[in-house]
Amino acid sequence: MQKEFNQPGAENNEEISSLREQISELRKEAAKYRVNAKNSTAEKESAQEQLKSLQDELDALKKENLLVKRQMLLDKSGCIKSDLVANIIPADCEDVQAWIDSYKEENGILFKQEFQSHGGGFKPSSINNLSPSELMNSFIRQAAGR
Repeated sequence: MQKEFNQPGAENNEEISSLREQISELRKEAAKYRVNAKNSTAEKESAQEQLKSLQDELDALKKENLLVKRQMLLDKSGCIKSDLVANIIPADCEDVQAWIDSYKEENGILFKQEFQSHGGGFKPSSINNLSPSELMNSFIRQAAGR
C-alpha cells in the first residue's frame, strides 16, 4: 500500500511542476499583452494628439478663409481699409453684403467715391476743351499778340 501512496505523491509533484511551467508561460504571455496594450494606448494617444492639432489647424484655416472672403467683398465695395473693417464684421453675421452696405452708408469716408460718367468723354479734334486757367492763358497770349 505504500507504493500506491508514494505514486500519487510523485504524480502530484509532476503535476505541480507542469502547472508551474504553465503558470510561468501564462505570465510571459500576459506580460506580452500588457506591453502591447501599453503600446496601443500610447499610439492611440499620439493619434488623438495629431487629430487635435489637425483640427486646430483646420479651424485656423477656416477662420482665415472667412476673413479673406470678407476682405474680398469689402474690396469689391470700394473699401479703402478692408483688412481693418473685415475684423469688425460680427462672426455670426449671415448676410455680410447687407452688413457692408449698411456700414458703407454710416462710414462713407472709408469707401472710395463712385465715379459716374455722364458722357461728355467725346472730344472732337477741332474743338479744344480747355480748363479755366488754360483759357485765361490763351486770352492773355492773344491779347499780348503772341
